[in-house]
Amino acid sequence: MKKIMLFIMTISLFALPLNGCRDSNELEDLALVMGIGVDLTEDEHPLVSLQVFLPQGSGQSGGSQSQSKGAGGANQSFIATESGQSIGDAVNKIAKRMSRRVYLSHNAVLIISERMANHRLREVIDYCQRTQEIRQRTLLFVTREDMPKILNYESVLEKTSSISLLKEEEKHLNLITTIRDVSLMKTGPNKPIAIPVIKLRRDSYDPREQVTKIIGSALFTDEQMVGMMNSERTLGILMMNGDFRNNTFTFKPKGRKGKLSVNVQDIRIRAVPTIDRGSWELSIHLSGKGMLQENTTTLNPMNPVDCRQIEKQTAKYLASMIGKGFKQSQCVGSDVYMTYEVFERSYPHECQRAREHWATVYPNIHLSVHPQIQLMHSGASNS
Repeated sequence: MKKIMLFIMTISLFALPLNGCRDSNELEDLALVMGIGVDLTEDEHPLVSLQVFLPQGSGQSGGSQSQSKGAGGANQSFIATESGQSIGDAVNKIAKRMSRRVYLSHNAVLIISERMANHRLREVIDYCQRTQEIRQRTLLFVTREDMPKILNYESVLEKTSSISLLKEEEKHLNLITTIRDVSLMKTGPNKPIAIPVIKLRRDSYDPREQVTKIIGSALFTDEQMVGMMNSERTLGILMMNGDFRNNTFTFKPKGRKGKLSVNVQDIRIRAVPTIDRGSWELSIHLSGKGMLQENTTTLNPMNPVDCRQIEKQTAKYLASMIGKGFKQSQCVGSDVYMTYEVFERSYPHECQRAREHWATVYPNIHLSVHPQIQLMHSGASNS
């Protein structure tokens, strides 16, 4: 009998820490937030919009301002908007009027209005970093569009606009910036940050529908927006930072009629920094492969001389694109090309001394680009 009682007491002792499913989250008890938009009201108070996803067969819980339809045609999400003294206060107001618990762990994107990004980016990042449910892999965007409108647009292929933006970034054809990336960028001098800029445009296939388009990047210095860079020059940032996958560039060769479309891929970058008598220079040796996709010029890719000319013109175009983007970043004082880290690896002591006045050093760095593109495929045509 004593052995039985001892066994029962032992089992009970081990069972005490086990609390079962007390902390589980049932789907029907959650309001799944897929996207967050942060704007400013006319009196400069944060205006927060949450895109709440409705699982198939789930009823709407809470007051929504607008609804959107997913690929299946049924209402898949709704937008809840509130203003507050802070971002947390606005989210709390939305949560109070919901019959379900606002669940931020599924959030995929955070869209910031241009007005908010201009002077109060720090406030947005601070909230995201302190809120445990918000993932550090959340994608960041800047827009001039009305926040509920851009969150509420109907995606043709995806269930919500947030998922559509997430899938578009997963292709790695554009600049990708997450909350974690911003945290790392802020460690550099002057805190240079680049965030993709999106806008709504009419779908070319169906004018009745709208789609989001990434039109470039917003540049920040000390967490204040200082300018915007177009999508083409933004690709130069990806190349310099080693994040470029592939892209098709269309350009007009110098001294020729017609245009070339070349798919550039397998880009390799070798940066050579030099500090000589107070002069800072950065040499970029770029190599990559090209696939000729369209040729309306008189250049014949089957001719070795013309083939080298196509390679030379493509390389020259890429060098010009990188150079113009770098010059623009110097004009606004945003080192989004991470040149400080490049110099620091070779000249740690000099960079440490220059860190405090990097805002005066960076605009005077001389950049030289030495590109080399090898044409791997010219198609079946010999013209």
